[in-house]
Amino acid sequence: MGIRWGYTFLRTTSHVSYEELTELMLQATEMYLTGEDERVVRSANFQGKLYTERRYELLGELGGQRFDAKLETAYGEDNATFLVNEQTSGEGAGFSRN
Repeated sequence: MGIRWGYTFLRTTSHVSYEELTELMLQATEMYLTGEDERVVRSANFQGKLYTERRYELLGELGGQRFDAKLETAYGEDNATFLVNEQTSGEGAGFSRN
C-alpha cells in the first residue's frame, strides 16, 4: 500500500489533558485511514465516543474530514473536533464536501 501522510488539526476548549487529546487525535487519524465511522473511547479521566459523518470542513484555509469526540468527564460533558487531511491518494478518502 505504500506510505500515506497528511495532517490532523484539533479544535477544543477541553478539560482533557494534552496527552489524552493527543491519543484521541491519533485515534481519529487511524479511523480515517481504516474507514471507521465510530469508536468507543475511554481513559482514566473520561469516557465517550469518537465519530465521523464523513463531512469535509474548513478551519480557516485548511480543511479535512471532521471527527467529533463527545466525552463525559468529572467536569461534565466535553467535546473536541479533529480535522484529518490526507495528502496522498489513499483509499480512506471517502467524504463529501457538504
